[in-house]
Amino acid sequence: MKKITMTTLLLATTVLTTFAQDTFLDKGNSYLNNEQFDKAEQTFREAIKSDTTNLIYQCQLGLTLIQAKKYVDGEQVLNKVLKTDADNVAAIWYSGIGNFYNAQDRLAITRFEKALTLLGKKSGQYYSANWFIGKSYSNLLKTDGLTYTETDRMFECYEEYLRLQPNAEDAPKIKEYVERKKKRRPPSNVKVWVDL
Repeated sequence: MKKITMTTLLLATTVLTTFAQDTFLDKGNSYLNNEQFDKAEQTFREAIKSDTTNLIYQCQLGLTLIQAKKYVDGEQVLNKVLKTDADNVAAIWYSGIGNFYNAQDRLAITRFEKALTLLGKKSGQYYSANWFIGKSYSNLLKTDGLTYTETDRMFECYEEYLRLQPNAEDAPKIKEYVERKKKRRPPSNVKVWVDL
């Protein structure tokens, strides 16, 4: 009888924990989708207090902070997740997006390159990661400049994006950009190429 009661208690606890997790996620994600970032942040912080080991809550808090343009705070939360789970795709992806929108292009590239190793080639994020890498490199081309190898990688990522998304709205513009930059590209002996 004692064994059955303990099993029932464990089962009830698991069901309640799962229900609470779903409630936190549903509520927080609803706020996030409706751009109620303060409420989403509060909900995910409450969720984390209820379960400090739940990386989903932490990732969603990081995403919420990024959506609220609190990029540094979001990155801190996501870095904590990545210390626990270096291959957490959500944390890597959200961090890449946060760094991209915070004009931290080299960090964004690092995150999206890592994401490419973890994503299936048929996933929507796969072609998006290629777009983000290409765009980050093209941003750097105007500011810090690119090495010959980095320029190759920019072209590769844009071409992969175009291959996977030939009918995308921005496809003609990207194709024209790649063709124009290939014509303007200096020889390999130029260490860093800056081009507006």
